Amino acid sequence: MFQGSRTILQRHGPLMLKFVPSLAHVALIALITLAAAGCSKERSFPVYRENPAPQDALPIVIRVHDAPVDVPVPSVFVTYEIDPLCLPPVNNWEGVQYEPNQHKVEVQAQRLSATEFSSAVFNDGMEVADYYGRGPCTWTPVLVEASFPFIIDDRPIRASVAALFTEIEGGRTFTAYVKRALPPLTTGQSTERTPTEPSSWYEKMPPEKREEYFPIEVSTRIEGASQ
Repeated sequence: MFQGSRTILQRHGPLMLKFVPSLAHVALIALITLAAAGCSKERSFPVYRENPAPQDALPIVIRVHDAPVDVPVPSVFVTYEIDPLCLPPVNNWEGVQYEPNQHKVEVQAQRLSATEFSSAVFNDGMEVADYYGRGPCTWTPVLVEASFPFIIDDRPIRASVAALFTEIEGGRTFTAYVKRALPPLTTGQSTERTPTEPSSWYEKMPPEKREEYFPIEVSTRIEGASQ
Protein backbone atom coordinates (compact mmCIF):
# COMPACT_ATOMS: atom_id res chain seq x y z
CA MET A 1 0.00 0.00 0.00
CA PHE A 2 2.74 2.40 1.04
CA GLN A 3 4.87 1.39 -1.86
CA GLY A 4 1.92 1.94 -4.22
CA SER A 5 1.38 5.42 -2.85
CA ARG A 6 5.05 6.14 -3.16
CA THR A 7 4.95 4.97 -6.75
CA ILE A 8 2.04 7.33 -7.46
CA LEU A 9 3.95 10.23 -5.90
CA GLN A 10 6.99 9.33 -7.91
CA ARG A 11 4.92 9.27 -11.07
CA HIS A 12 2.86 12.38 -10.43
CA GLY A 13 5.09 14.37 -8.11
CA PRO A 14 6.37 16.82 -10.75
CA LEU A 15 2.80 17.35 -12.02
CA MET A 16 1.54 18.08 -8.52
CA LEU A 17 4.41 20.50 -7.90
CA LYS A 18 3.43 22.37 -11.07
CA PHE A 19 -0.25 22.34 -10.14
CA VAL A 20 0.12 23.79 -6.64
CA PRO A 21 1.68 27.09 -7.79
CA SER A 22 -1.12 27.38 -10.36
CA LEU A 23 -3.70 27.24 -7.58
CA ALA A 24 -1.78 29.86 -5.64
CA HIS A 25 -1.68 32.07 -8.72
CA VAL A 26 -5.44 31.75 -9.23
CA ALA A 27 -6.05 32.55 -5.57
CA LEU A 28 -3.87 35.66 -5.84
CA ILE A 29 -5.78 36.89 -8.89
CA ALA A 30 -9.07 36.32 -7.06
CA LEU A 31 -7.85 38.31 -4.06
CA ILE A 32 -6.72 41.20 -6.26
CA THR A 33 -10.07 41.19 -8.09
CA LEU A 34 -12.00 41.26 -4.83
CA ALA A 35 -9.81 44.04 -3.48
CA ALA A 36 -10.32 46.09 -6.63
CA ALA A 37 -14.08 45.54 -6.48
CA GLY A 38 -14.10 46.63 -2.86
CA CYS A 39 -12.12 49.76 -3.64
CA SER A 40 -14.45 50.69 -6.50
CA LYS A 41 -17.47 50.47 -4.22
CA GLU A 42 -15.83 52.75 -1.67
CA ARG A 43 -14.56 55.25 -4.24
CA SER A 44 -15.97 58.75 -3.78
CA PHE A 45 -15.36 62.05 -5.53
CA PRO A 46 -15.75 65.71 -4.60
CA VAL A 47 -18.93 67.43 -5.74
CA TYR A 48 -18.21 69.82 -8.60
CA ARG A 49 -20.05 73.11 -8.17
CA GLU A 50 -21.59 75.41 -10.75
CA ASN A 51 -20.72 79.09 -10.62
CA PRO A 52 -23.73 80.72 -8.89
CA ALA A 53 -23.08 84.07 -10.61
CA PRO A 54 -21.37 83.59 -13.99
CA GLN A 55 -20.45 86.77 -15.86
CA ASP A 56 -18.69 85.79 -19.09
CA ALA A 57 -21.72 85.09 -21.29
CA LEU A 58 -21.84 84.05 -24.91
CA PRO A 59 -25.32 84.63 -26.41
CA ILE A 60 -26.33 81.96 -28.91
CA VAL A 61 -29.22 81.34 -31.24
CA ILE A 62 -30.58 77.96 -32.32
CA ARG A 63 -32.54 77.66 -35.56
CA VAL A 64 -34.51 74.75 -36.95
CA HIS A 65 -35.38 74.84 -40.65
CA ASP A 66 -38.25 73.03 -42.34
CA ALA A 67 -38.97 70.61 -39.50
CA PRO A 68 -41.69 68.00 -40.17
CA VAL A 69 -43.39 68.66 -36.80
CA ASP A 70 -43.83 71.49 -34.30
CA VAL A 71 -40.51 72.50 -32.78
CA PRO A 72 -40.37 72.44 -28.96
CA VAL A 73 -38.09 74.58 -26.82
CA PRO A 74 -34.78 72.73 -26.58
CA SER A 75 -32.79 71.88 -23.49
CA VAL A 76 -29.37 73.54 -23.74
CA PHE A 77 -26.26 72.17 -22.03
CA VAL A 78 -22.62 73.18 -21.75
CA THR A 79 -19.98 70.55 -21.04
CA TYR A 80 -16.96 71.79 -19.08
CA GLU A 81 -13.59 70.08 -18.74
CA ILE A 82 -11.49 70.41 -15.60
CA ASP A 83 -7.79 71.29 -15.74
CA PRO A 84 -6.14 67.84 -15.83
CA LEU A 85 -3.31 69.10 -13.60
CA CYS A 86 -5.88 69.46 -10.82
CA LEU A 87 -6.74 65.79 -10.81
CA PRO A 88 -4.79 63.55 -8.43
CA PRO A 89 -2.12 61.33 -9.97
CA VAL A 90 -3.16 57.84 -11.01
CA ASN A 91 -2.02 55.44 -8.30
CA ASN A 92 -4.13 52.35 -8.92
CA TRP A 93 -2.91 49.11 -10.43
CA GLU A 94 -5.33 49.48 -13.36
CA GLY A 95 -3.66 52.74 -14.43
CA VAL A 96 -7.08 54.41 -14.76
CA GLN A 97 -8.07 57.98 -13.83
CA TYR A 98 -11.42 57.50 -12.08
CA GLU A 99 -11.97 61.11 -11.05
CA PRO A 100 -14.48 62.68 -13.48
CA ASN A 101 -12.86 65.23 -15.77
CA GLN A 102 -16.08 66.75 -17.18
CA HIS A 103 -19.29 68.27 -15.87
CA LYS A 104 -22.46 69.22 -17.76
CA VAL A 105 -24.50 72.32 -16.91
CA GLU A 106 -27.99 73.07 -18.21
CA VAL A 107 -28.92 76.63 -19.16
CA GLN A 108 -32.31 78.04 -20.08
CA ALA A 109 -33.50 78.64 -23.64
CA GLN A 110 -36.19 81.10 -24.73
CA ARG A 111 -38.40 80.96 -27.78
CA LEU A 112 -37.91 83.75 -30.33
CA SER A 113 -40.26 82.33 -32.95
CA ALA A 114 -41.79 79.02 -33.96
CA THR A 115 -38.38 77.75 -35.05
CA GLU A 116 -35.81 80.03 -33.36
CA PHE A 117 -34.52 80.03 -29.80
CA SER A 118 -31.99 82.01 -27.81
CA SER A 119 -29.82 81.16 -24.85
CA ALA A 120 -26.63 82.27 -23.12
CA VAL A 121 -23.77 79.92 -22.40
CA PHE A 122 -20.94 80.88 -20.07
CA ASN A 123 -17.17 80.60 -20.16
CA ASP A 124 -17.18 80.77 -16.36
CA GLY A 125 -20.10 78.45 -15.72
CA MET A 126 -18.19 76.30 -13.21
CA GLU A 127 -16.88 77.36 -9.81
CA VAL A 128 -13.10 77.54 -9.50
CA ALA A 129 -12.29 75.71 -6.26
CA ASP A 130 -9.72 73.44 -4.63
CA TYR A 131 -11.56 70.16 -5.21
CA TYR A 132 -8.61 67.82 -4.67
CA GLY A 133 -6.28 69.72 -2.33
CA ARG A 134 -3.97 70.53 -5.25
CA GLY A 135 -4.89 74.19 -5.69
CA PRO A 136 -7.79 75.96 -7.47
CA CYS A 137 -9.19 73.97 -10.39
CA THR A 138 -10.09 75.92 -13.51
CA TRP A 139 -12.60 74.81 -16.13
CA THR A 140 -12.82 75.09 -19.91
CA PRO A 141 -16.12 74.93 -21.84
CA VAL A 142 -15.80 72.35 -24.61
CA LEU A 143 -19.29 71.56 -25.98
CA VAL A 144 -22.62 73.30 -26.50
CA GLU A 145 -25.56 70.93 -26.90
CA ALA A 146 -29.16 71.59 -27.90
CA SER A 147 -31.60 68.73 -27.35
CA PHE A 148 -35.12 68.81 -28.81
CA PRO A 149 -37.91 66.58 -27.40
CA PHE A 150 -39.88 66.11 -30.62
CA ILE A 151 -43.24 64.34 -30.89
CA ILE A 152 -44.00 62.51 -34.13
CA ASP A 153 -46.94 60.15 -34.65
CA ASP A 154 -47.70 60.36 -30.91
CA ARG A 155 -44.27 59.04 -29.96
CA PRO A 156 -41.55 61.10 -28.24
CA ILE A 157 -38.09 61.16 -29.73
CA ARG A 158 -35.11 63.35 -28.94
CA ALA A 159 -32.76 64.97 -31.45
CA SER A 160 -29.54 66.46 -30.09
CA VAL A 161 -26.83 68.51 -31.76
CA ALA A 162 -23.49 69.27 -30.12
CA ALA A 163 -21.06 71.94 -31.30
CA LEU A 164 -17.56 72.79 -30.16
CA PHE A 165 -17.69 75.79 -27.84
CA THR A 166 -14.61 77.35 -29.43
CA GLU A 167 -16.15 77.22 -32.91
CA ILE A 168 -19.35 78.92 -31.79
CA GLU A 169 -17.37 81.48 -29.80
CA GLY A 170 -15.25 82.14 -32.88
CA GLY A 171 -18.31 83.07 -34.93
CA ARG A 172 -18.84 79.86 -36.87
CA THR A 173 -22.30 78.43 -37.45
CA PHE A 174 -22.59 74.75 -36.61
CA THR A 175 -25.15 72.80 -38.64
CA ALA A 176 -26.34 69.24 -38.13
CA TYR A 177 -28.95 67.35 -40.12
CA VAL A 178 -31.81 65.20 -38.91
CA LYS A 179 -33.86 62.76 -40.95
CA ARG A 180 -37.38 64.08 -41.46
CA ALA A 181 -38.93 60.75 -40.47
CA LEU A 182 -37.19 61.08 -37.07
CA PRO A 183 -36.33 57.36 -36.92
CA PRO A 184 -35.11 55.99 -33.58
CA LEU A 185 -31.42 55.26 -33.18
CA THR A 186 -32.28 52.26 -30.99
CA THR A 187 -35.63 50.87 -29.90
CA GLY A 188 -36.82 49.86 -26.47
CA GLN A 189 -35.37 52.80 -24.55
CA SER A 190 -37.55 54.94 -22.29
CA THR A 191 -36.58 58.01 -24.33
CA GLU A 192 -35.70 57.23 -27.91
CA ARG A 193 -33.13 59.26 -29.81
CA THR A 194 -32.77 59.95 -33.48
CA PRO A 195 -29.34 60.22 -35.10
CA THR A 196 -27.95 63.51 -36.38
CA GLU A 197 -25.42 63.93 -39.17
CA PRO A 198 -22.69 66.57 -39.65
CA SER A 199 -22.70 68.97 -42.58
CA SER A 200 -19.62 67.29 -44.09
CA TRP A 201 -21.62 64.07 -44.36
CA TYR A 202 -24.72 65.86 -45.70
CA GLU A 203 -22.75 67.63 -48.45
CA LYS A 204 -21.66 64.29 -49.90
CA MET A 205 -25.27 63.15 -50.35
CA PRO A 206 -26.96 63.14 -53.74
CA PRO A 207 -29.60 65.89 -54.05
CA GLU A 208 -32.53 63.46 -53.88
CA LYS A 209 -31.31 62.14 -50.51
CA ARG A 210 -30.87 65.61 -49.05
CA GLU A 211 -34.61 66.14 -49.26
CA GLU A 212 -35.03 63.54 -46.51
CA TYR A 213 -33.28 65.77 -43.94
CA PHE A 214 -33.80 69.08 -42.15
CA PRO A 215 -31.07 71.24 -40.56
CA ILE A 216 -30.54 72.53 -37.02
CA GLU A 217 -28.11 75.45 -36.61
CA VAL A 218 -26.26 76.78 -33.58
CA SER A 219 -24.45 80.13 -33.79
CA THR A 220 -23.60 83.24 -31.82
CA ARG A 221 -26.37 85.74 -31.38
CA ILE A 222 -25.45 89.38 -31.89
CA GLU A 223 -27.77 91.57 -29.86
CA GLY A 224 -29.73 94.03 -31.97
CA ALA A 225 -28.75 92.43 -35.28
CA SER A 226 -30.90 90.24 -37.48
CA GLN A 227 -29.35 86.91 -38.45
